[in-house]
Amino acid sequence: MNEYVIGVDIGATNIRVGLIGKELSVIRMETAITRRFKTTDEMFGEIFRMAERVDPQKNAKKIGIALPVPWNEQTQVIKDADNIPVLDGIRIEYIQSCFPGLDVYFDNDVNAAGLLEAEKGAAAGKSYSLYMTVSTGIGMSVYYNGQMIRGDNGYAGEAGRMIIGQASEEEGTKEMTLESLCSGRALDARSKLIYGESADAEYLFEKFKDKEEIAVKVIKEWIEHFSRAVASIIQLMDPGAFVLGGAVICCNPWLIDEINHKMKEKLYANLRGKIKLGICEFGGEAGVIGAGYMALNQAKE
Repeated sequence: MNEYVIGVDIGATNIRVGLIGKELSVIRMETAITRRFKTTDEMFGEIFRMAERVDPQKNAKKIGIALPVPWNEQTQVIKDADNIPVLDGIRIEYIQSCFPGLDVYFDNDVNAAGLLEAEKGAAAGKSYSLYMTVSTGIGMSVYYNGQMIRGDNGYAGEAGRMIIGQASEEEGTKEMTLESLCSGRALDARSKLIYGESADAEYLFEKFKDKEEIAVKVIKEWIEHFSRAVASIIQLMDPGAFVLGGAVICCNPWLIDEINHKMKEKLYANLRGKIKLGICEFGGEAGVIGAGYMALNQAKE
């Protein structure tokens, strides 16, 4: 990188806006709570003001916006914004108009972070890698020979919708997906069910570390469900590297060893030991740095 760029990581829980420097470092960053915005005018108006505050000298001429929605080069209207409904149906040209004086670039949030980790992070040197984020939701990206694989409709890598279990009639759902069982939102819900409305995923992990029986049971179930999913993905796609990120993983990096252990028994014998899950190199900043890195990469094309 030989120029400054602004990265915008729009997540279901937080929006992060950062000025990214020439060494892929965050020089200045601001965060806002996503749910406080009731309209897109409010959201993108504040994101523009955040961009002005992180770059008061206007060093950056480009801004990359990473969104938690399916994306390809033909996308003109946001669809299936399940985790941020206010974005659904919004035209891309409208978002561009909210950032006068800046060249605006877009991508799916996991693709942006996955590109960064593939070329500059934990999967650098591998021509074929997967990146999965486990945060409020769950998403995955596929990197192959220098580009992101998006699929014909922009939905490639939407692993959160993988069906990995069957619920009972009493539980009110017929299908259990990776996201409904293993996301941060799912862990928050389990924690509230057990410990009350003030509890969240962080509290559940604290109880696990205290060896409280019910918390241990829940987290062990989480590890089992998650290991099923990643074992299935590995045997379907056979990547050279598989990197995990997102708040659930970055706040609990010890999960990697536990998942690898449970995953190993689910793989073909000849695959065992040939691939292990790794943790993202850019940590909690992968999203915002990835958004900026994505913008600079698209600008070259």
